Amino acid sequence: MGKKGLKALLVILVVISLGGGIIFFLPAKTTNEQRIFTSEEISNLKEISLNGNFNVNITDSDSKDIKCSFSRTKRGYVANEYGLESKIENNILYVKTYVKTNDKSESGFVFGGETLSVNISIPKSYKNKLSIKSKLSKINILNSNSKDIECYVNDSDIEISLDKICGNINVNSHLGDIDLKLPKDEKFNLSASSRLGEVTNNLGSNVDSSIKDKNIKLSASDGDITISGK
Repeated sequence: MGKKGLKALLVILVVISLGGGIIFFLPAKTTNEQRIFTSEEISNLKEISLNGNFNVNITDSDSKDIKCSFSRTKRGYVANEYGLESKIENNILYVKTYVKTNDKSESGFVFGGETLSVNISIPKSYKNKLSIKSKLSKINILNSNSKDIECYVNDSDIEISLDKICGNINVNSHLGDIDLKLPKDEKFNLSASSRLGEVTNNLGSNVDSSIKDKNIKLSASDGDITISGK
């Protein structure tokens, strides 16, 4: 690269750095909302499906209702904001994002940013499928009695901590780490691989390939996988 090209690159990097710093110091506006799905509404629920660009936090609860809390923090100006939608359809609870365009003529202009978070409290009695897909944001599951857990993240980390293995777990991360904490005394069938990262299993003696109802499959393209006891 010539001197002119190097100078141009340095200017671009300085502008990006300064822009990021300015955005960081812009005032933040946070809005919160909550949606409760009653025990009657979820009596026949067969799946909880979350799909969008938001941080996901899952916890279990003694409550018979599903409680969804949505938080949005915005700095500066973003032309295309995200909206959050939650509904039950065909016995599936959907939580997803959609793009709200404020002004089509300025749809490409951004001087700010927003962060979306979804916190869901799921009854301990719910045992059906839990499916989560998040593009750039983190997934965190703290206990779940679901017999079928599926997680996919394109560019972030996934953390799962379970007091009990209730069924199959399938986790895939493209550019992020997978951290799975399991009971120290439970056996499970394991398949774990990372193309460019490391796989660390501190529960090697718990792996039993003959088990058919507790299959754990972890895969990452460029991230580390860690399995440990709790």
